[in-house]
Amino acid sequence: MAESILIYSYPLTHNIFLPGKYGIDAIGKLTENMNLKFFYVLDGHSSCPNSDILVRKFQIYINSLKDIFSKLDDNEQDIQSFFNNLILNFFIENRGKLIPAAMSLCMTIFSSKKVYSAHLGDCRLGKVDSNKKIYWITYPHNLTMSLHTEIGIKDIEPVLKSSSNNHIVTKSFNTKRLKPISFNSFDLEHNYSYVIASDGFWKLPDIEILKVILEKEISKLDVIVDDTSLWIISVGKTI
Repeated sequence: MAESILIYSYPLTHNIFLPGKYGIDAIGKLTENMNLKFFYVLDGHSSCPNSDILVRKFQIYINSLKDIFSKLDDNEQDIQSFFNNLILNFFIENRGKLIPAAMSLCMTIFSSKKVYSAHLGDCRLGKVDSNKKIYWITYPHNLTMSLHTEIGIKDIEPVLKSSSNNHIVTKSFNTKRLKPISFNSFDLEHNYSYVIASDGFWKLPDIEILKVILEKEISKLDVIVDDTSLWIISVGKTI
């Protein structure tokens, strides 16, 4: 029998509303399963009309999956299929609508021993150790990653944050053509806290990222220049 999981989660969202800006960031979760907890972050693309509507429709769609999620087994193959079917069915339901709307997303499911993630675009999953050092463990679908494949994972973060191409997303969710999600599975590390975030957060200087994680407050930051959403999550302990 699968072990139950105790989650402490803190949601933070900050949107900037400007003329000619179409996207919003958003978050959501499903907690109806005794053994699994599902969290997601969305980043509607600001330059694409109807992206805010697409984000809200996705939130409604996820809420309709409560019963399905409540019966999901703690099994990697089943969880990967859940992610794939979720994206496929949402695409079919909205195919050809709201064009040119687009969004990035990162979906994460926690079990007692594993962390499963699926993403499209430049939302990411990271973890923070007891020394307050952050490690991003999934990587964005953006032009910077595509142009710097020769750089090792340990050296790519400064480039991802500073590159002039880091805002150009190469693979996102839209209703014109379905693109495959990137699926990852990690061992759950109880001595880490986890962060699921849009690019408005992970592109911040590390000192500002840690300030938000520790204080659970984002609106006071002067460095926020983009829509920002994130979950701060710990498992079986408080942050």
